[in-house]
Amino acid sequence: MRCLPVFVILLLLIASAPSVDARPKTKDDIPQASFQDNAKRILQIIESKRN
Repeated sequence: MRCLPVFVILLLLIASAPSVDARPKTKDDIPQASFQDNAKRILQIIESKRN
């Protein structure tokens, strides 16, 4: 039972630690938001061509 508080504190420290990417970012990396924006724009273009 004595190690339970230590275990909880370690879990909290791990959860609050800053995350590090597995690979370094390159100039070719595109944020996920731009992919979603492009997908929405393409769908709008397709829908407008159908009408």
